[in-house]
Amino acid sequence: MKTILTLIVTTLISIPALAQDHSGHSHDTHLQTLVNEYLKIKDALVNDDFEQAAKHLPAFASEVRNNSEMTNHGEHASKHEKHHRQMLNAVASAESAESLKEFRKAFSNISKELITAVENQGYKHASLFVQFCPMANSGEGARWLSNKEEIANPFYGQTMHECGETVTKIE
Repeated sequence: MKTILTLIVTTLISIPALAQDHSGHSHDTHLQTLVNEYLKIKDALVNDDFEQAAKHLPAFASEVRNNSEMTNHGEHASKHEKHHRQMLNAVASAESAESLKEFRKAFSNISKELITAVENQGYKHASLFVQFCPMANSGEGARWLSNKEEIANPFYGQTMHECGETVTKIE
């Protein structure tokens, strides 16, 4: 009887720990989906193509809004809640953008939040480069992610295509 009781108590103690494990495939797939969709938006902005950027936004927005990985983080819930709320706000701003300039401003905030996620959680699928343009956002500067080391600026597109620098490589 003591053995059965010990087994039951051990099982009950283990269940919450197992339920909070977010290091598995689901989170990895979620981040990969976000990065892939983000890169499509970024490439459209590099080409000054507002319609293509807007076309790729819904898949990114859906992943942000509907994936349980965005809202289920146990002990880090309050920190993650703030990050998620900021990402939701950035996505909503991009969705309501009526011009390339407005979309790029929202993209700056999307980039900021996605870079935070990638830096905090790692990204195992390919090398990513964090790049920076000091002139974006009216001289405040802005960072973005790229899957190529050479600069292709999404904030100035073809006007100043190579403005910026690679500041970090994420492997």
